Amino acid sequence: MLKKNKISGIKILSDEWHQTRLGKFTSSEIDRLIGSGFIRYVREKVGEEITGKSAKSEIDTDATRWGGFYEAEALTKFGQKMGIDFLVTQQLVCDHDSRFGCTPDGLIVVRQSPDETEYEVETVEVKCPPTFANYIGLYECETPADLKKENSMYYWQCLDQMDNCESLIGNFVAYHPDFKMGNLRVIRIEANSPSVDKKGNKIFPIYDDMKLLRQKKKEASEMFDIVRTKLMEGGYV
Repeated sequence: MLKKNKISGIKILSDEWHQTRLGKFTSSEIDRLIGSGFIRYVREKVGEEITGKSAKSEIDTDATRWGGFYEAEALTKFGQKMGIDFLVTQQLVCDHDSRFGCTPDGLIVVRQSPDETEYEVETVEVKCPPTFANYIGLYECETPADLKKENSMYYWQCLDQMDNCESLIGNFVAYHPDFKMGNLRVIRIEANSPSVDKKGNKIFPIYDDMKLLRQKKKEASEMFDIVRTKLMEGGYV
């Protein structure tokens, strides 16, 4: 269950959004903890916390502007297709004391706790690639396994959003406005998906990947503290 107070109300791309993300591992780059970029990513986040400055410049490209422009349209069409309403769209979800955060494109309320302090939610992540090849590559994905193979960064982003929001289901949405047919693909990712089917055959282990992600996040948090302590012990010059 996601605690309501973890939904910050901070809108995406606002000055406050950029500032709050400094020093936090975010879902859009969490794949770096899985591969060879682990150490560099941790060092960047430590540097951000100590300096109060971003480790990278925000990239403004035609592709990012295109995606941002059509995400709202994609969310509307997704909601119509699924027959659902959103709790919030594009607001930072994080615990003040946590080193991790995310900004899902949407959160779907499944139910509310009796004391009205928590939500059971599904996460929604939308991608609107402008190029035909990139979009079709995502559209041809039918399962989480397909998505991981086509674009592992998007796959791990969805899993991390689910983890941060304590959600058992994440929805990945690919959308292209120029396609009159086949312009929307939805892939549902279930955190508790089993590793074997009823016949004992091995299937795609979502559960195992979630365990791996959580272990890597634990290691990153521990390394963050070690590196930060070394720098702080260096004192001022």
